Amino acid sequence: MRVTNIKSNLMNTILIILVGVALGIFSKLLDNMPLYDDAYWHRILEILDLGNVFSRLSIWVLLAVIISVNSKGPLRASVNVFGFFVGMLAGYYMITIYVSGFFPKSYMIAWGIITLFTPFLAYLIWYSKGSGLIAIPLSSIIIGFFITQAFSFGMYYIDLSYYDGVICLLLAILVLYKDNKQLVLSIIGAIIVAPFIKVIIPYIFGGL
Repeated sequence: MRVTNIKSNLMNTILIILVGVALGIFSKLLDNMPLYDDAYWHRILEILDLGNVFSRLSIWVLLAVIISVNSKGPLRASVNVFGFFVGMLAGYYMITIYVSGFFPKSYMIAWGIITLFTPFLAYLIWYSKGSGLIAIPLSSIIIGFFITQAFSFGMYYIDLSYYDGVICLLLAILVLYKDNKQLVLSIIGAIIVAPFIKVIIPYIFGGL
């Protein structure tokens, strides 16, 4: 039974890595693809703005949350999310170097450093859908992050930033949903922490 579980976990991680590689390649190909109005599927891509969607943080963080909370435990979440981002970066920069023909050293180093922190973050995210006292603060921080990606806001205004940010916000709430009480408390907490997250994010990702 133990050997079977190890094989199952290994296969799941390999599959997640391969999905990461595929999405990394897809993301970079979207960057490189010229869009022509006379091709209907090009017009669809232009309307959906997928090139920019995959260049923003929301989609990647959402995928990390989905992988984390659906892993069998916090350690499995760490391994799976780390593998996903390693695969994504491998796919993305493989196309960047061998197809686009340039070597973005500073970007690779920056994203490599971020990827090194993903196991720790995934470990914490796994607990965000639990029933302990730590679950609500963690889910509040996660939802608060997605609020900053969906909306621009200040003391006297709030504006929609990106449609995909709103979609990722709604999906994150759905993924983290446990019960109505948890949902209400998490959203209230998210509204409180979102301004602080908005201040912190430029210091972490501003150079990317």
